[in-house]
Amino acid sequence: MIFPAIQAMGQGCGEYKIKEAQDYYNKGNFNRVFAQLNPCLEINGFDNSQKALAYKLLSLTWLAMDSTMRASQAIEQMLVYNPSYEPENELLLPYRFISLVNGIRQNQARVVQVTSVSKKPEDLYKAPATALVISEDDIRQRGYTDLEALFSDLPGFDVSRSYGLTYSNIYQRGYRSDNTERTLFMINGIEENDFWSNIVYWSMQIPVSNVKRVEIVYGPSSTIYGANAFLGVINVITKGPKDLLSGTKKVAVLADLGYGSYNTRYADITAATRIGSAAFTITGRGYFSNLQDLSNYPEYDYNPSDYDLVNYAGQLRIASKGAYYANKYGLTDGTTHAPYYFLNGNALELTPAGVAAAQELDKKALQQTVGGNPIAYSNRLKAFYIRSSLTFNDVTLGFQLWNLEEGTLNSANDNSRAGAKNGNVWKPMQSLVYAVYNKEIIKDKLTLINTAQYRVDEINEQSRAVTLKNYSNGSLLYPFAQANPGINADTVPVLVRLGYNLARKTDPYWETQYFYQHSNQFRNELRLIASPVRQLDLVAGLETRSSMIQGDYKQITINYTLTTPIDTSAKDYGRSTLDNTAGGNSFEYFNLGAFFQGTYTINPQWQFTLGGRYDFARIRASGGYGKELNPRLALTYTPGRFAFKAIYSKAFQDASSRDRYAISSTRLKNNPTLRPDRIDNLELAVNYNSPNRYQLGVTAYYANCRNIVEEVSVPYLTGRTLQKQNTGTADIYGIQAVADYQYSERFQFYANYSYTNAFRGVTTTNAAGEFVKTQLQVGDIARHHVNAGANGKFFSNKLNINLRFNYVGNRPVGPGTSVPGNTKQPGGYFPAYTLVNAAITYRIFSFAQLQLILNNALNEVYADPGTRSANGTTQAYRTPQKTRNAMLRLMVSL
Repeated sequence: MIFPAIQAMGQGCGEYKIKEAQDYYNKGNFNRVFAQLNPCLEINGFDNSQKALAYKLLSLTWLAMDSTMRASQAIEQMLVYNPSYEPENELLLPYRFISLVNGIRQNQARVVQVTSVSKKPEDLYKAPATALVISEDDIRQRGYTDLEALFSDLPGFDVSRSYGLTYSNIYQRGYRSDNTERTLFMINGIEENDFWSNIVYWSMQIPVSNVKRVEIVYGPSSTIYGANAFLGVINVITKGPKDLLSGTKKVAVLADLGYGSYNTRYADITAATRIGSAAFTITGRGYFSNLQDLSNYPEYDYNPSDYDLVNYAGQLRIASKGAYYANKYGLTDGTTHAPYYFLNGNALELTPAGVAAAQELDKKALQQTVGGNPIAYSNRLKAFYIRSSLTFNDVTLGFQLWNLEEGTLNSANDNSRAGAKNGNVWKPMQSLVYAVYNKEIIKDKLTLINTAQYRVDEINEQSRAVTLKNYSNGSLLYPFAQANPGINADTVPVLVRLGYNLARKTDPYWETQYFYQHSNQFRNELRLIASPVRQLDLVAGLETRSSMIQGDYKQITINYTLTTPIDTSAKDYGRSTLDNTAGGNSFEYFNLGAFFQGTYTINPQWQFTLGGRYDFARIRASGGYGKELNPRLALTYTPGRFAFKAIYSKAFQDASSRDRYAISSTRLKNNPTLRPDRIDNLELAVNYNSPNRYQLGVTAYYANCRNIVEEVSVPYLTGRTLQKQNTGTADIYGIQAVADYQYSERFQFYANYSYTNAFRGVTTTNAAGEFVKTQLQVGDIARHHVNAGANGKFFSNKLNINLRFNYVGNRPVGPGTSVPGNTKQPGGYFPAYTLVNAAITYRIFSFAQLQLILNNALNEVYADPGTRSANGTTQAYRTPQKTRNAMLRLMVSL
């Protein structure tokens, strides 16, 4: 092989070689075709477009020699260098060649390249991370009408859906957190996680009509993305003008419309047009649902008889200093106040009359009208989204707007929160403008990409929490403070304040709090993608962020029952806990990040990847974490169809402003000095890929987390309160296995399995007030998950039937786990369950498909664990899930 290479170098390689090879092919001199092309391919003498032409000629030559296998291999290489190649656009091509190209493209439709691992296109099976891709066909065939549903079918995810403050909590690789805040969510590489809280509101607002694919990256990704890509990355890749306006097409419209159970209806429309050299796209989505009615469950039925079961005598007992408090606050004076307490040694006990009074007063609160509607269960979801872009030459300009309105009752219960119709709703919003410059500076060698964006995140000023202040939940405290303005109420025990109010027959009421939060950020990222030599691929970037982020909510609290809605605004009139502190309630953030990653191909079978990122953060003049450096190392070995990977990665999660500065009724001390969480991750993976048949993969991983921000009990005034501190640790072991099998052009199957064994080092406080570290099983996480699916095409592809199967194992909760407050779930675990979902699609016209979706077809009755503390009082300990439900969907492509 040395002589041809020298000969090629001497004669040169270029377009004329392709023309000569074409002439020899036309004359049937096939050996000369190989002699012209192979030496140039071996020394990388062609550019990418010439390589595509060379492999096309080689495939045609092999077909002429009746070697279909060699032709297929050449076509696979051709599609690497020209993925958008359409054989139908060329005349006089052999039918066998066209059929082979289309067949290979169909088998590769699962997307063989990803861009989210290294911020550049690369082979999925060689990328220096474990990654999966959900394609446009998967989304359509499986009946996903939103992009939240797909996580139930993916390995490595546990999902707890509350349909409340956030639609769901999505936990990746066994890490249970208060919210979905440690996985980075993006659309076209632009982050979606909220600035203030790191929470991602991944609900029903994200469109599906414009989605090309969804890329899922597992494992820490700070090397490329910086803070907050702690557990992995989700990146939605949308269709660009080239995808929508193929060939000479000037206008395209994609519509996705649906109506189904719970009065759910949505419209999701994408349109595109070409004007000269410019292309314009716009996507809009509206989604509305009443969601499942949970009023038949005891924690949501607002049944007054529930209070007959409350142990008021035990809950309202004042155990010490009874005589002092009775005398000071008149708790046993039978002439002025009802005789609701009596002294029993050093304690104050409730009399039978006191128990009856507390019961009756609590029951009365359920008969009230709040926000113009009687107290009753209600929930709702409203979502709006619009995105548009204008592309011309190398520039794309765009904007994105979305807002949500979600009831929050499901996150609590009927002894804590009111329904959505009573005003209990949460309204996050986002607005974004961006500009992308993408220019190939040196053909096939150097590309420059600059992304500038300005984004605003808000909690709309009409976001409200309507909470019940009564005796049984221990929150009827404000009337005491109102009646004793000269006393610092926080220094008086809660039970004494409750007793004071009961002795005066104070009526429980529904408190309404209005919330507002506004944060904004300007961000710019300059990225270079280079291939200076054939063996080396590089990506490097510089990123700056300048942010103004709120410290705590601005609030208005109305300490009485609002029988009818009022027009007020937390934005205009709200106050925060930080208003009177130095610097106020807004914090200036400056972030700088510089990253570099290189992949060196040692030989055709071995690749080595080394990357690192430097991050710097400053809050105001002296805050912030300072400097961070996070590396990634990966070694890939690809003999034949196998791919073996060994990956080490490190990441950090910066503490959110919410964790640093905000307080609550149970967390009265903030902690501006919080440090970042840290994670080290090691994984070994093996994949087998037969492009025309099946793909198999197994990944084993271990993650060690430290400095986890958690709530611990600390001294406060005369008692104790909770505070966020960097005291948590975690050790997570897991296995992920995936399989895809293309049985024929008509039938396709997939399956995946996840094993997760996660432990959390939790800090508690003993009787002496000392911190004690305990190693606990992570709650809410199933050790075993199995997902599988089958897709079949019938009647000349007019009919498509898709079946999906989900098995979720037992999920432990309560004492002995990292969620000890969930004591109400029987047995200390949520039992395993199995779901079957179906989607039947029929092509009624060449441009329209009708789909019937049946979820939970076997009508399995099950519940997801509650989120946050899941204590069963202020936070729901469970959320009953949707029973059998259906959706009728119309998909149109014009």
